[in-house]
Amino acid sequence: MNVDKIETEALKLPKDERRRLAERLLASLHREIVQTGEDPIFGLGRSPVDCGITDGSVEHDRYI
Repeated sequence: MNVDKIETEALKLPKDERRRLAERLLASLHREIVQTGEDPIFGLGRSPVDCGITDGSVEHDRYI
């Protein structure tokens, strides 16, 4: 059964049953979401690697 057929059948349900079905589907999606804490993108640059080379971004404005 494809998504379109499932949607068609679900729309045939009475309004309260559709609401309960939607709540159950949303609850099942919420269960799969794992909260891992802070987004890793916010950690970029917190522990840079120092290899003795001048960072090219320091001279960025000069190049422009």
